[in-house]
Amino acid sequence: MNIRKFKSWGQLQTVLTVAEVGSYRAAAHVLGVTSSTVARHVDTISEELGHPIFLPAGNRWELTEIGEELVAIAEATQSSLGFMLKDIENSNDFFGALQITTVSFINSDFLAPAMNLWREKFPQAKIMIEANDATTAIERGEADVALRLSRPDTPGVARFKVANCRVGIFASEDGDQNGWVGLPLSLEGLPEMQLARQYFGTCPIIRMDSYRAIANTAQATGLSCVLPTCMARAFPKLRQVHSDEAQTFVDREMWFLFYETRKNDPAIKAAKCWVKDIFPSPNKCLCGKCD
Repeated sequence: MNIRKFKSWGQLQTVLTVAEVGSYRAAAHVLGVTSSTVARHVDTISEELGHPIFLPAGNRWELTEIGEELVAIAEATQSSLGFMLKDIENSNDFFGALQITTVSFINSDFLAPAMNLWREKFPQAKIMIEANDATTAIERGEADVALRLSRPDTPGVARFKVANCRVGIFASEDGDQNGWVGLPLSLEGLPEMQLARQYFGTCPIIRMDSYRAIANTAQATGLSCVLPTCMARAFPKLRQVHSDEAQTFVDREMWFLFYETRKNDPAIKAAKCWVKDIFPSPNKCLCGKCD
């Protein structure tokens, strides 16, 4: 059996838990995820093996012959992994791969410029950062870590606050302060989009897929926009709108998210170390300069 093809140790851990407790619901409770996530992990591995891992037996799920072989391999792997983690728990060395997902402007404006710090700390490690402005579920194995501008309450997902982020309404000098540029319709529920709709009383004239695209569009067209104050520093033609009659900014928070069962994973520890070097205070702005 070739275990190397599996994309996530979390999938094998799910199989081990179902084998131990006998049901998807009970396994979901133990792992702190949903029953659908448990089923998805089991189905994914079953499809990759080409054989079912479990078969229903009354109110329980019982291992097939292939499932028993898989569990034996997974248990041996888990035991070896446990010894390995204990050996490197107090070490800063990381030689594996890390995958992070975050909103695009955090990647372009903060993570990419700090890649030298990553290379200095972990020169042998691989890293992949996906700039994705939509929420990505950590428990689906789509990334090791997510940096998000919202605090989730998803069961099984651990979190700590990284920094603050103020998003305000900006206007071009001598531009059109009535029309504005906003994010895609799929992100209409974000606090800054609701703020701008209330301020302008209309939907955005132009929608762009990232804050940097919004800033470039606003500067080119003279339209107003919503923008993180950190990013606005790079666009001198844009000035922040202030009003005594209406709210013109919202304060958001950036959170470091990872799967709780991976708290001792070297990849998570390496990511924490790097992120805390980039954003040293959870009580300050992302850039450390904004009020």
